[in-house]
Amino acid sequence: IQAFLSDDSDYAYENQVDRLLDSPQYGEKMAMDWMDLSRFADTHGYTVDRYRDMSPWRDWVIKAFNENMSYDKFIEWQLAGDLLPNPSKDQILATAFNRIHPQNMEGGIVPEEFRVEYVLDRVNTAGQAFMALTVACAKCHDHKYDPISQKNYFEMSAFFNNVEESGQISWDNAMPVPTMLYTTEEQEEVLDFLKSTTQAKASDLESIQTSEKESFKNWIANEKYKENTKSIYPKGLIAHFEFENAELKNRLDVSQKGGMKRVGSSSEEPEFGAGKTGQGLVLDGDNWFDSHGVGAFRKSEPFSVSLNVTIPKNLENGVIFHKSEGAALYCFRGFHLALENNKLELLMAHTAPGNAIIEYSKLGIPRDQWINLMLTYDGSAKASGLKVYLNGVELETEVKNDNLYKDIHFGRKVEPGIQIGARMRGKGIGGATVDDLLVFEQELTPLEVIQVVDHSKFKEILSKSQEELVEAELAMLKPYFFLNHSKIYKKLLNDLEMARMTFSDSVESIQEIMVMDEMPERRKTYLLERGNYDAHGEEVFPNTPESVFVMPEDLPRNRLGFAKWLVHTEHPLTARVAVNRYWQNFFGRGIVRTTEDFGNQGELPSHPELLDWLAVEFMESGWDVKALQKLMVMSATYRQSSKMSKELRELDKENILLARGPAVRLTAEMIRDNALMTSGLLNTKIGGESVKPYQPAGLWKVNGNTYDQDTGDKLYRRSMYTIWK
Repeated sequence: IQAFLSDDSDYAYENQVDRLLDSPQYGEKMAMDWMDLSRFADTHGYTVDRYRDMSPWRDWVIKAFNENMSYDKFIEWQLAGDLLPNPSKDQILATAFNRIHPQNMEGGIVPEEFRVEYVLDRVNTAGQAFMALTVACAKCHDHKYDPISQKNYFEMSAFFNNVEESGQISWDNAMPVPTMLYTTEEQEEVLDFLKSTTQAKASDLESIQTSEKESFKNWIANEKYKENTKSIYPKGLIAHFEFENAELKNRLDVSQKGGMKRVGSSSEEPEFGAGKTGQGLVLDGDNWFDSHGVGAFRKSEPFSVSLNVTIPKNLENGVIFHKSEGAALYCFRGFHLALENNKLELLMAHTAPGNAIIEYSKLGIPRDQWINLMLTYDGSAKASGLKVYLNGVELETEVKNDNLYKDIHFGRKVEPGIQIGARMRGKGIGGATVDDLLVFEQELTPLEVIQVVDHSKFKEILSKSQEELVEAELAMLKPYFFLNHSKIYKKLLNDLEMARMTFSDSVESIQEIMVMDEMPERRKTYLLERGNYDAHGEEVFPNTPESVFVMPEDLPRNRLGFAKWLVHTEHPLTARVAVNRYWQNFFGRGIVRTTEDFGNQGELPSHPELLDWLAVEFMESGWDVKALQKLMVMSATYRQSSKMSKELRELDKENILLARGPAVRLTAEMIRDNALMTSGLLNTKIGGESVKPYQPAGLWKVNGNTYDQDTGDKLYRRSMYTIWK
């Protein structure tokens, strides 16, 4: 006020307008309104309302407004920044707009039902935020008031349906995939260095196999391989559960402690039947054998797991063995071998299905007979390093996802180990019998797999003379030699494992942000009868409601095309809706009072020509938000006194005719912030130096909550500020 009163120029008012538009708090105020529209929240919602930190997206919104990003780009980046050519980190971050809907982690839900809900939430939000249309009314039937059919609705949903996500998010508080690692410049430098170090170690390992060729040839020529025929199992065996001790409750092997568990109870008496040799453990689909921590491997550690099993003919789905703690198929961290639609599923995940390796065997497996299944892994975090063998023969697999970039363990002192037969709240292999679970702390070579599965065949190969060995047997002997008889190879392999571990540990602390990531192949989209997720009607394809504006043929049928359709000069709603909202911010009432509904149930504009003119000005300015707002507040209409006479109150209480200046109530957030600022508790972090009346010396976390080390006070996060209580 003092600066305004002391400014004697003709531009005193305009100078204050420019000052406020240039202030960092401008972006904060604009972001508050936008976050309401985009359903921003600090927690996931639903009954298991866990905290999630999406503040980097919120900060990007503040930055976008402060830098006066054009509104058309603001829309394009948020809807489809990941689909732009060579997208930047900010362009991908902006797409978090599509992912900040409520997400469910309840144990008893159907994941597909909620995955569909997430897709439809994006449709509803886009319709409301950009077009002020109540498109959600067309989910179960044609819109009762507006010319939007149910088919139109699901055609729009096809734009948002192409994301590899799960309807049930992880219980371990991992950010729901797909995500981006939100790195600082310093973190990127460290990761680049560690990545290059790991790649160098991997190259050294490949090089040594070339330089050690002569050693291998000499080993073969001297028939040194014959020295190993007596060994029963390969090196690295850390556990062997034989399931022979029926008389011991909850202890099924003399050398390893293991227990039985069942859904709804902690333990039960194990049931035994005829095994492959001796006794085997009988499973009913709800019970499982818990190894009590054995096999709690990380993604950088090679390992192998072998199991003899009979699987009944009528079983199509169920987990065979796993290392995890979650319930549903895509709601856990670890690895598993499972039966999925009669095929074997190999899964290793930090957060499935995005941050994971997922493979499927191309062929089914034999039923009602004893088979050996062997899972081997080389520590590379690549699908090529995760293999499955059936009776000693590697199965061909089809890779669905190869994108594991964070660890598969929980980082606890006591990690969950391998479990056989079922998982908590998950279907197991009911009617199966298992025998001889073996766990190795190294990737077994193909020859060692044979050593476990068919020892007589193993002995037969190693007893042959050099001349009798065929090409396939020599190919198996080569990795066997390097792993068991080359000290330098073994050292380099250990060095590579440590380098991978260091990289993995460094990635673990980096924040993840939910973003969009288009699937390479289009997921089919259907009109859902009465809106039910599993009631598929006709297949539909990406399209826009023709009653609004027919999508031009030259636009791609994806989210980017949808975004460009929204900001097309012929689109009748986008500019008008934005202008109306900004007008409401200043005048307390939109030119169209129902800012959320421009449909037939909404009110007609009080000044239609003004709305049209402002919309055209907005587009022709290059969608310049600050220029539009300056135009509004520089007007004589806005600069009127807000005082109201008795006559004017009786004639136009709501100021529809704009005969006076606006008188606007403070929002709840503004009242809160004023109270916090007055009491000295507001911690501002945007623009200039932070003002912190109280800064704790250190922080510590317990059960996901953050506390002050000195006082023990809990720290509560809110949407724009950190409040110290």
